[in-house]
Amino acid sequence: MNMHRVKLFGAATLVAGLAACAAPGGGVAERDPLAWQGASADELMKGLGQPQARETLATGETVLQYTWTRTFVTGGYTVTPGGDFYGGSNRDLPRRYEPTRTVDLTCMARFTIGTDNRVRQVDSQGDGC
Repeated sequence: MNMHRVKLFGAATLVAGLAACAAPGGGVAERDPLAWQGASADELMKGLGQPQARETLATGETVLQYTWTRTFVTGGYTVTPGGDFYGGSNRDLPRRYEPTRTVDLTCMARFTIGTDNRVRQVDSQGDGC
């Protein structure tokens, strides 16, 4: 494989990886949900897009709900019994192959917007938050 193909494959992998992290509204959901505390509702929606759900509370506050999933591929390598990567040593060391698998990390975040139009509370759950 020539160097041009290697670079092209690397660039395509990077673009695919970044696309997998896109939030539902088109923003990138890499920011910790708690970092939105105190932000305006407009800043939140500019960063995360339109929410998947919206609820108006009796207090006049609004709850905006977002869910996103990050997907990545892991595995495809050999490890020693201690979990270290196997480097291809000529010694007859015990080793096992970690098969390639796709991992999905999901986050559901609920942002309570106060009557002052700012994020007053953030609740999140999931392994992708």
